[in-house]
Amino acid sequence: MTTDRATALGYTEAVTAENAAYVLTLMVQPGTDLEGQFKAWDCDEQEFIMVSGWSFDIYPTADLAA
Repeated sequence: MTTDRATALGYTEAVTAENAAYVLTLMVQPGTDLEGQFKAWDCDEQEFIMVSGWSFDIYPTADLAA
């Protein structure tokens, strides 16, 4: 699967999730509750992952959203 396919499945909102150990570049579905546990497309690893939002600082990634 590719990022284009994830986008076609509705994962169109680009975000970055950071904590002391990780920096993740993700695509999520619009309206995703980023404070809870959610499914996201990992742009670097090219796979879906489950993210515990409370463990990260999450903010929009403007350059991927275009």
